[in-house]
Amino acid sequence: MRLVDHIHLSERERQHAWSSEQAVDLVRQTLLDRQPIEGLNELRASLLIDLDSEVLDQIERGDWRLVRPEADYADWKMPDRTFDPKMIELMQYPPVQPTRSPRIFRLVDSVMGEPLAQRHYRVTVDGDTSPRRTDGKGIAHLFTSTEVRQISMTLIGV
Repeated sequence: MRLVDHIHLSERERQHAWSSEQAVDLVRQTLLDRQPIEGLNELRASLLIDLDSEVLDQIERGDWRLVRPEADYADWKMPDRTFDPKMIELMQYPPVQPTRSPRIFRLVDSVMGEPLAQRHYRVTVDGDTSPRRTDGKGIAHLFTSTEVRQISMTLIGV
């Protein structure tokens, strides 16, 4: 529950507000129990004298309204069908996905024959260039489509 200035009440909050008599009783008990009420600080800030009797007087006159929690609940519309047959069919028979074939190249030093581990290189696949790095054994892993026509690699920092 929360207190709202009657000027700022929405239509939904008006529908879910307690009557002044009920609101006074509920707020009085809440004040006695020293329980928090949302909006109470704003109500107290608007008063000239911050007393519980002044708070109750504002609620009794209807200047501040006590709104039920239901005012904050959304009116959710349930879908007509929980499971769309087209979606179920797509899940059962997914469309064919494009395949990528792995291409593995081992880069080695041309003089010593040692693998070039953790070395940066630039790869160009059908005109698209991207920076890469070999793994711990000097292997460059490329995943490309089967239609690739040209691959070139250039070591960086050699």
